[in-house]
Amino acid sequence: MKLAIFRTLTPLLLASLLGAALAPAWSDSYILSQGQETKPPQGAPATQGPKRALKVEDYAQWESLGAAAISPDGHWFAYTVNKVDMDGYLVVKNCDAPQQALTPLGTGPRFSDDSKWVAYSIQVAKKDAEALREQKKPVENKLALRELATGAERILEGVQSWEFTKGGGYLVALRYRPATRQTGGSDLSIFDLKAGSALTIGNVVSFNIHKDGGLMAVGIDSGGDQKGVQVYDFALGRLRDVRFQKGNLGLISWAEKAPILTFLAGTTDPKKEGAANVIYRATGFDKPAITVASFDPAADSRFPKGFRIAEFAALQQNEKGDIVAFGIKEWEDKKEDKAKPEEKPNVDVWHYKDYDLQPYQQRVLEQTKRETYLCLWRPETNTFTQIGSPEVKSVRLIGNFQTALWENTEPYEDPTRPGGIEYSDWYVVDTLTGHRTRFLEKRQFGPTPSPEGKFLAYYAQKAWWVYDVAADKARNLTQGIKRDFWDTDDDHTIKEKPAASFPVWLNDDAGLIVGDKYDKWLFDPAAGKATQLTDGKDDHVEFQVVNPGFSDEGLRITDPLYLRAFDEKTKKSGYLRFDPGAKEGKMLVLDDSSLGQLRRAKDVDRMIFTMQSFEKSPSWQLTNEQFSAIKPLARTNPQQAEFLWGKAELVDFKSKWGKELQGILYFPAGHEAGKSYPMITYIYEQLSDGFHNYAMPSPWGSYNMQHWIQQGYFVFMPDIAYRDRQPGVSAVQCLEPAVQAVLSKKVGVDPAKVGLVGHSWGGYQTAFVPTQSNVFAAAVAGAPLTELITMYNSFYWNAGITDQVIFESSQGRMEVPWYEDIKAYTDNSPMWNAKNLNTPMMIAFGDSDGAVDWHQGQQFYNTLRRMGKQIIMLVYPGENHGLAKRPNQLDYAHRVRHFFDVYLKGAKPEKWVTSGVPAVQKGKEGG
Repeated sequence: MKLAIFRTLTPLLLASLLGAALAPAWSDSYILSQGQETKPPQGAPATQGPKRALKVEDYAQWESLGAAAISPDGHWFAYTVNKVDMDGYLVVKNCDAPQQALTPLGTGPRFSDDSKWVAYSIQVAKKDAEALREQKKPVENKLALRELATGAERILEGVQSWEFTKGGGYLVALRYRPATRQTGGSDLSIFDLKAGSALTIGNVVSFNIHKDGGLMAVGIDSGGDQKGVQVYDFALGRLRDVRFQKGNLGLISWAEKAPILTFLAGTTDPKKEGAANVIYRATGFDKPAITVASFDPAADSRFPKGFRIAEFAALQQNEKGDIVAFGIKEWEDKKEDKAKPEEKPNVDVWHYKDYDLQPYQQRVLEQTKRETYLCLWRPETNTFTQIGSPEVKSVRLIGNFQTALWENTEPYEDPTRPGGIEYSDWYVVDTLTGHRTRFLEKRQFGPTPSPEGKFLAYYAQKAWWVYDVAADKARNLTQGIKRDFWDTDDDHTIKEKPAASFPVWLNDDAGLIVGDKYDKWLFDPAAGKATQLTDGKDDHVEFQVVNPGFSDEGLRITDPLYLRAFDEKTKKSGYLRFDPGAKEGKMLVLDDSSLGQLRRAKDVDRMIFTMQSFEKSPSWQLTNEQFSAIKPLARTNPQQAEFLWGKAELVDFKSKWGKELQGILYFPAGHEAGKSYPMITYIYEQLSDGFHNYAMPSPWGSYNMQHWIQQGYFVFMPDIAYRDRQPGVSAVQCLEPAVQAVLSKKVGVDPAKVGLVGHSWGGYQTAFVPTQSNVFAAAVAGAPLTELITMYNSFYWNAGITDQVIFESSQGRMEVPWYEDIKAYTDNSPMWNAKNLNTPMMIAFGDSDGAVDWHQGQQFYNTLRRMGKQIIMLVYPGENHGLAKRPNQLDYAHRVRHFFDVYLKGAKPEKWVTSGVPAVQKGKEGG
């Protein structure tokens, strides 16, 4: 199959795919909710007079798409719209008629299975929510329930969680606990949508509806000693007690394919930490009396002494409900500590034998305290098996709990961690006998189990393998296929490159899909037979499997497969369909825009997807499975038609060592041929694949591309590739030819007014490049790395890990520690090359930056200041790697914009640019 057969989407009138369209009973084409005079956009407004560029005060009205859903019958669609700096809204509309309703602050729409109802949360307005938080009052959402045939909407106050039952007959809503109560539960409302009646259960702390929708387990807590579990039968309208007792009520779990309920309940011991929990298993909900069995550790000699069942570990059942999984941990004594805090030493011991460093240990301390060991109980035979232990951690269940996967890192826990790579041995564990079989040894990449657990797919030796658990045999699936199944674009300094794509299993273990950079193959995991699904390599088209939702059970071999297509050269995107038994796929569409979020109506041949480009604001579109017709369902930002807009072009160039690369050149709004403009170059590794991304304006976005475009700048976003141990030099050798490629287009970029900006890793290269090149007239570096040796020896505090790993095997691309190649570290450090800097530069840090130690900024600032270089450093107290406080975001955005305006446009500089802001003047005079 070659891709010359593709079609480009054009807006067509979608013929009824379902026969006669549903005749809505709504009396108006627009139904007002919550009393707000806001209507969803219907298209471009009529413009009067000449278009103008955006002003910052215009940005607040800009919209983006949020959550969306299509009804199972394909007739109804609901979507949310978010705004840059205002409250958003939700729209429910008929796909076949003009009727629609808007609800301000609506979010999270869900349709009932029978397509008769839609429900959604209603949030509190931003300003009101902020005020409530300042007053330390709860912020409580509402729930809206709308009948689609009539448009009637019912608002329920104070709903924290809700759910439709399978089939759509009932809606269950759990209210917030009243502020007057400090303990206990709240009201649970059950709405019979057919009968129009409602039932309320009081003192509910949790509910869990069985997958088939017939039964619901309810956790009860009246606020006193008694807690318990009840089960509600929807068909009979009957609530039955399962168990009540004094003590604690824990997790509740249903078996997926059987009406079997398990839950934890326990009693406390004043001398012990945590409760002594018992597992209860309830069956016989279709009988006069419910049968309740239990697993009580205190009454079972097989249970390890000194341990208990932990309430914070997952309580799970397999599909049939004949195996219950849970976690145990040591039952520790409560320790009475009479010493005052000021009388106790406070020290952390950092030892050279620590594999997990102290910062990481501190970060995961609470998680470590809650570490448990996996155990299984088989109620029908009353069999207890302990799988996990202090030696056997990182265990997860597969194959309907018949098998477990154990990742063992202990043999390779070397504190020196050469190259920063972590290795593991992998075992399959028989959960009945506890027998372990090692099937992978010293592997960097782990396995992906099949849905039924019969097979394990893994990537090794540049090939895809499948391990048959029962046969204890592995098969090289891709042997003989002359393709590179490793990521050929990966330029990190690691010995074994990762796979080009992730494996995708079909339901029931019926097939496995793997691929190279471009194409995908479907394999029979048992026989190894391969079917090539796509053929995009020659056309540079990449394919990725998507799941539009033909089944709730995942991808099935009997359903058509859909794959998203992406042309790496033109950035077009689209979809290919591969039908069961077909010899080749059919390219449905490849459009000069970005298509995504493909979803199918559950019961009919209708699909929705999003479409956007730089010039076309994101929209939801309606189509069918063959993409033979299309029409828009929801558009955003019709006001764009009133304003000048830029355009985007791809720029091809080569690095100085000959690697082919691309960049995105955005033209200023209202660009005039023959006129000269400044240009801002924004960098962060590979960016050109975002060619069709719509650019939202933002008043607080520090590096907001749309703002610069609207203010008369070209904006350039080039790709950067890397050579080993040369991250900074590589950037220079990509950026200089990239900018030259733009200048050679002769579209009006002033070569003397080109700026450079980047954040974090992009900030590092922004700080380094001007020490090697005079291409850029001004530079802004947010949170930049400036001295690679000290950065190598610092910590990524946000994660608690050492930056050594990042430098040797990840983004740093330095391959070896600094003491093995000092020259490479100094040659690529802005600090060591600072004397060559001739470019005015501004850097910015939060003094609580947990990604790039802000001392990197101090060192660079002090060095450049001592040299008499033009350097400004902005420091935001209490801020991390990215600014979180809105006033700080607005401040930094202003300063970045003004800095470039001064050095690239000749704007009159504010005082903070020319002479700084004394501490006594902080908060005044622009500072």
